[in-house]
Amino acid sequence: MQSKFATGQQVDLMVPRLTASYYDRTGHLTIVGIIRVLAESFYEAEEKGFFTAKFGHMRAYTVQEDIFYSPKLQQKTPRDNVSLLHRVTFVSLGKTSFSIIQTLIDPLSMEQLVRLESKVVSVDSESRRPLKLPEWVNETFSKFPKTDLTIMSTRQEDLIPPPDAFRTLTRSRPSDMDTNFHVNFAVFYRFCTDCATEASLAGYYRYYKEDMCWYPILETKVTFLGEAPSSVNLDVYSWQETHDVQRFYFAIYLRNKRIFQASFLYSMEKLTQQDLSKL
Repeated sequence: MQSKFATGQQVDLMVPRLTASYYDRTGHLTIVGIIRVLAESFYEAEEKGFFTAKFGHMRAYTVQEDIFYSPKLQQKTPRDNVSLLHRVTFVSLGKTSFSIIQTLIDPLSMEQLVRLESKVVSVDSESRRPLKLPEWVNETFSKFPKTDLTIMSTRQEDLIPPPDAFRTLTRSRPSDMDTNFHVNFAVFYRFCTDCATEASLAGYYRYYKEDMCWYPILETKVTFLGEAPSSVNLDVYSWQETHDVQRFYFAIYLRNKRIFQASFLYSMEKLTQQDLSKL
């Protein structure tokens, strides 16, 4: 992965050709694959000097994410030899938290294909409590050029499953954990998309009756309310917005405690069938 530009405030990284592991059973690039690209490239940005609040006992936990996706990227297949420009920008700073924007860009046309806005909290790795950011972080941020980038300003409303919500059971695995020793944030997206397909094939949703991976996702808004260790059962709920057939909600519970919630906006147009034998 090649760094084109790097400062403490922004890093541009070239993401080389995506391998088949980022694509799903339809042969298309999935949002889970896209989020993996963002996560893996972000680690590289940290190596290039981008601020991530990871030092000593301090760790960075994502608490809220809004992501907007172009269907163009989810239409891609392995034969398209997809390469991307990943841009990470430090946007704002609070006492214990900071906000960043990540974008995936077509390096040829410079068209923005994915935009991720996230709020990240500084946490003590032992107590799991928020930590005040060191003064030198404030001093560093005050030297950054002002940016006109905007980011989420409101907290997501509580998403409580209705009595008739679809419910499925999943189990976290040791391989789902990251270096914070909890289930990695990207895995929660997989729990949701798997639940959506189970619900659609069971006939629970209106309009959508097939495997949901055939429909591009246009937007996800999620809130991480707690942590999940490995080797535990998780209840995953899903339901559809009454007045918007494209809007789906998800809530994940650990022992009756809601630890994750999400709103997904699906396209109504299916992806094109691929000849998987030729991919």
